[in-house]
Amino acid sequence: MKQDLIAGWIEISGFPKFTTTILPFILGSVIAWSENYSVDLPVLICSLIAVFLLTEFCFVLNACSVYTDYKRQLKDDKLMFAGEVSSLHSTGASGRFNAFETGRITVKQALTGAYLCLVAAIPFSMVLWLILHTGALTIPLGLLGILVAYSYSTGPRLSYSGWGELDLTIGVGWLTVFSGYYLQAHRISWVPTLVALPWIIDVFKLKLMRELPDFEYDARAGRRHLAIRLGKRTTLALYLPLTLASWASYSALLWLDVPWYGLPLLALPTYYTAKSLMVLFRGRVLEREEELNKLVRNAFMGMILIPVALTGIFGLKILMSTWG
Repeated sequence: MKQDLIAGWIEISGFPKFTTTILPFILGSVIAWSENYSVDLPVLICSLIAVFLLTEFCFVLNACSVYTDYKRQLKDDKLMFAGEVSSLHSTGASGRFNAFETGRITVKQALTGAYLCLVAAIPFSMVLWLILHTGALTIPLGLLGILVAYSYSTGPRLSYSGWGELDLTIGVGWLTVFSGYYLQAHRISWVPTLVALPWIIDVFKLKLMRELPDFEYDARAGRRHLAIRLGKRTTLALYLPLTLASWASYSALLWLDVPWYGLPLLALPTYYTAKSLMVLFRGRVLEREEELNKLVRNAFMGMILIPVALTGIFGLKILMSTWG
């Protein structure tokens, strides 16, 4: 029973998705170090634990909320259940439900675990502020992270009203990078936001695309996220301009004194994003589920490699300044 509970918790957590908060947070730290701020390892370890716990809180809370709504609103639909809910949202956009369906973990147990993660994150925030002296914004930034996570599918339920995409973009796209920078530098700067622009745009873009595979199910469950409000074709039509905007925002690096030989690292995310564009240009994305899933997979790889490439570029800057 205990093993089933642990396995169920791991399944609904979706640990691979934790890269969407951990990697950009590390990027923010590396940007600070590239500006000659010293590496504060205790701060990095403590803050990464807090980020991990808050990410766990966010993802599990969202999985519980979405599954509960589907259970409640679609239980009388003859097309649903007999196991169909467990196959919903296989894209990972809203959580994995098989653990709930098989009884390895209950929604109540998962919610209890999520709030325990939130409680566990609080002492780490206090240590950062009071003992490691990371600055006056430490607690406000932590509270903003909690608010973003809670508001997405609980409380105001922004993901049900067309504001969830913005909420996620602020939390995953901007807050992660800015917080990573601030906790190392202990000051406000426009640099982490400028560097994070391609990441921020791609987070918003991918969130829109990940809503398409579950479009009908979300509509039946009463969710009115942005993709439903815009419609499938309009949502898909945004993919190209958002991609071009993301690529164009790389140009900001030219004003940040980064080594030019590090810029080829941007080919990593660009390659996968280009692959997703090829899927888009072939057409029939909305008619063929496998094509849409392929677009989403390549788009996710392109997105997640952005902070990896940027971390490499600023890491090279640190190495060059050290050797120079």
